[in-house]
Amino acid sequence: MSILVLWWILVVVGLFAVYSVSVFESFWLTLYWVEEWLRTDPTNYFYFFEQLINIWVWIVVCLLIAVLPWRHIKRMKNVIFLITLITVLLLFTPLAETYKGATAWLDLWFTNIQPGEFFKLGFVFFLWSWLLRKRAVMNELTRYIWFLIITGVCYSIFVLIPDLGTVYVLAPVSLLMFWYAGGKKSYIALTLVLGIGAMFLAALQFDHIRMRVDYFLRPSKYENNKDIWRQNKQALLAIWWWWRVGKWYGKWLQKFGYLPEAQSDFIFAALGEEIGVIWIGVILALYLSLARVVLKKLPTIPDEEDQLFVVGLLSLIIMQAFINMWVNMSLLPLTWLTMPFFSHGGSALLVNMAELTLIWKILEKR
Repeated sequence: MSILVLWWILVVVGLFAVYSVSVFESFWLTLYWVEEWLRTDPTNYFYFFEQLINIWVWIVVCLLIAVLPWRHIKRMKNVIFLITLITVLLLFTPLAETYKGATAWLDLWFTNIQPGEFFKLGFVFFLWSWLLRKRAVMNELTRYIWFLIITGVCYSIFVLIPDLGTVYVLAPVSLLMFWYAGGKKSYIALTLVLGIGAMFLAALQFDHIRMRVDYFLRPSKYENNKDIWRQNKQALLAIWWWWRVGKWYGKWLQKFGYLPEAQSDFIFAALGEEIGVIWIGVILALYLSLARVVLKKLPTIPDEEDQLFVVGLLSLIIMQAFINMWVNMSLLPLTWLTMPFFSHGGSALLVNMAELTLIWKILEKR
């Protein structure tokens, strides 16, 4: 199966997922807008039509990426990183918009964007460039220390926002790229230990991290918290039904106000309740097929530098997908992290589509 075929399957299946689970959230959001005189009628399909529009707009963007020669994109890698870094730093300005405790959106005059989604791609460009320059001396202790400093500074920005989901994704992606570039396995093991220690130190310094880690370890303590406790509880209730086939597409209860953010962060649990074990099989098959196709073709890329970049892009998609599943199943602390290609969202969808387009360009030598 080709990358382009998987690209379309992921987008189309994700669109059907949003169509099914977003009806309640769409209705109440548009009803609020009716009361505020911002529209005339409520609708059950606002998120679906917005996602559909996003897809066609982003297809145009991906076509532009597809026709731009890869050698020109490579020359712009540092510029891409700087642009994404600047947009993230704008979250510390009045342009930032806070939602459920996270200052993760920029309120622009024509739209809202999530800089963290774009930074993930910019970070891979930057780390790829840095690792290439230091590849010959990667096993030196000083280079490893610089690797920790550089990545640690990037993670710290998102701890302050706070946007722990981005940290969850970037940390394993950077380790995988470091390993593929020739880093010692002992350094990787040491980084894992340091990372766990850094998380607990951050939990002592920042209330939002401490609450999420504490809830993850002692969920019964937060039964009166209608936000964090309710979301995890309802997700687990949906997961409980995954062993059966489900009540089929478009039916069941969790999406009707019981499970918050069913159209985005918890779409895996919401749709899983409807289609049951079939949904798990479809999701895993799609992501694993993508990984298999890319990894099978990876040795055919003549340039080892490009191989490293493809590893970084593939890691972004696969790691975010599985971390989202683990959060849905309460195997990781709660974070606002979307599922690639499935969750509603303009910024995340654009970045995911751009990542697959870049992978296709490199594999097909465009």
